[in-house]
Amino acid sequence: MGLVKVLKYFLLVCFQIFVIGIVLVAIPNLPPYADITQPFSVTPAKPFTGKWSINNRLKDVEKWHKGDFHGPEAFADLNGELYTGIHLGDVVKLTGEHITPVVKFGKPCKSIDEEAICGRPLGLEFDKDGKLFVADAYYGLFEVNVKTGDKKLLVGPNTKIDGKEPKLFNALTIGSDGVIYWTDSSTDFTLVDGMFTLLADPAGRLIQYDPKTKRNKVLLDKLHFANGVALSEDEEFVIVAETMKNRLLRYYLKGPKKGSSDVFIDGLPGMPDNLKSDGKGGFIVPLPLGIDADHPLLFQSLGQFPRVRKALARFLGGIEFVFKKLSEVYPNEISDKIVYMIGSFGTCTVVMNKHRQTLIRLDKNGQIVDSIHSIDGDLLFIAEAHVLKDTLYLGSPFNNYIGRVSLDKIGWGDLKTEKVKRSVPPQPTTTAPKPTTTPRPTTTTPKPTTTTTPKPTTTTPKPTTTTPKPTTTTPKPTTTTPKPTTTTTKPTTTTPKPTTTTPKPTTTTPPPKPTTTTPKPTTPKPAPKPEATPTKPKSQPPTVAPPATKPPQPTAAPVKQQAPPTQATTKQPPKAGQQQQTAKN
Repeated sequence: MGLVKVLKYFLLVCFQIFVIGIVLVAIPNLPPYADITQPFSVTPAKPFTGKWSINNRLKDVEKWHKGDFHGPEAFADLNGELYTGIHLGDVVKLTGEHITPVVKFGKPCKSIDEEAICGRPLGLEFDKDGKLFVADAYYGLFEVNVKTGDKKLLVGPNTKIDGKEPKLFNALTIGSDGVIYWTDSSTDFTLVDGMFTLLADPAGRLIQYDPKTKRNKVLLDKLHFANGVALSEDEEFVIVAETMKNRLLRYYLKGPKKGSSDVFIDGLPGMPDNLKSDGKGGFIVPLPLGIDADHPLLFQSLGQFPRVRKALARFLGGIEFVFKKLSEVYPNEISDKIVYMIGSFGTCTVVMNKHRQTLIRLDKNGQIVDSIHSIDGDLLFIAEAHVLKDTLYLGSPFNNYIGRVSLDKIGWGDLKTEKVKRSVPPQPTTTAPKPTTTPRPTTTTPKPTTTTTPKPTTTTPKPTTTTPKPTTTTPKPTTTTPKPTTTTTKPTTTTPKPTTTTPKPTTTTPPPKPTTTTPKPTTPKPAPKPEATPTKPKSQPPTVAPPATKPPQPTAAPVKQQAPPTQATTKQPPKAGQQQQTAKN
C-alpha cells in the first residue's frame, strides 16, 4: 500500500504541474514579454579525438589580482598595458599589480545586484589611433580617451536599428577603416534577464556601425544570443558566436560572396563566448560552458519543446514580476537580490557543468588547429583568451581574478606578440642616417632607418655609445620641439611599409661616418625628423619618449635620424612619446 500511495502522490503532482503549465502557456500577456514559439536544435558536439582530445594543459593557471575585482571578462591592450571591464561598471588599466580606474559609464551603486544602474562593460578594443571603444551592456557603444577618461556615446539603448532598440550590447571589433562590428545579444532582454534569452526565440543581431555616417546596419538577424565577434586577418569576413547553438557564423564583407553568410564551425563541445584573432590568421575561441553527450544543457534539451520553454519562462517571469512590484512598493535589498538571481546568468553557474573548461584555436577556414582543456575544476567559466607578449590572459564574467599562463607552457608559443630581444645594443644601431650631407636628397634614407632600428641593431653597434647620452638630456629640448615632432610623425606613419626593404639600405649607410656632417645638419632640417635616440626599443620606456625631440648635443646629432623602434608598430604614431613610456611598463 505504501508504494501505491507514493505513486498516486507522484501522479497527482505531475498532473498539477501539467495544469499549471497549461494555464501559464494559455493565458496571454504574461511576463516575460517575448516570443517563445519556435523549436530549435543544436548540432551534437564533435567527438574528443585527434586535435579535440581531452588534456589538462590549462592546469595550474596563475590567478592574478585575485580578490581585487569581480568579473574581468574582456580585454584590450595598449603599449603593453592591459585594460579590462569589471562589475560595478568600471574599465580599469592594469600595470603590474597596480589598478588604475579609466572610465565608468553607469552611476555609482552598492553591489552587482544593481548592475543595470552601475553599467557593465563587456566588449573592449583599441583602434589604430589608440582610442578605446567599449560596449557597455546597458548604456551602449562608447568611444573613450584613456588618458583623460572622456567618453562619447556612439550608439545608445534608445537608438532604433531596423525598428528595434538594442537591449544587450555585447562584443565588438574594429576594422582598419574604423568601421565597428558589434553584437546586440537580444532585442528582448537586458543582461539582468539574460537567462530568459536561453528560453525565448532567437533575437540577437550582428551590426555594423560606420563612424563616418554614424549609421548602423544589421548584417545578421535572429541569432540565438549573438556574442563574440572577430575579423579575419584580411578583413574579408567577420565571424560571430551564436552562443545558444554552439556554433560560429561567418558574414562576408568582400569578394564574390559579399553580403552572404554561412556556418564557420558547428558542433562545438560547449558554448562559445568572446572571440579573438590569434595574430596568425586564425582565431581563439573559449568555451566557458562545456557541453557534450554526457553533459547536456537543459535549456538546449528543451529546444524542441517551445511550450515547455514558455511555461518555464512564464513561471520564472511571474516570480520575478511579484518581487519587482514588491520592491517598488516597499524598497528592500532582499527583493532586489531575488529579482537579480532569477534572471542573471550568474545564477546559472550553480547548475552549469563544471567538468571541463576548453579553449580552441581555429584557422581561417574554421578548421581545428589545437585545443587545450582544464579538467580538474580549478579553472572555470573562461569567456575570453587574450594574448599579450608571451602570456595568455583569461577573463570570466563570474571569477574574481584574471587567469594568466605562459604561452610556452600551454604549447602556444607561436602566438607570442613580442620576441624577447635580450641585451644586445639594438636601439642605437641605425644611427647612420647620412642625410646630413644632403638634407633633402637624403630624406629617403632616414625614413627607413626610423622604423628599422630593431632589426639592424646588430649591424650598427658603433654608434651605440653616442646615442645613450642624448637621451638623458633630450627631455629639456622637448618643450621647444613639440611642433616639429607633430610634423615629422606624418612621415613615420608612411615609413612602416618601407621598413621591410630598408634594413638592407641601412647596412650600407654606416660607412659614411655621420660624424663628419654632424655640426650643421642638426640645426637645419634633421631637427624635425623623428630623430633620435633609437635608444630604448625595449628596455627603458622613459628614455624612448624624449628621443622624439632633437638631441641637444651636436656631438650626438648624427644619430638623430633614428625613430623609436617600437614607434612604427604602435597604433598612435603621432603620440610616439607617450606610448613608448607606457609600452615598456
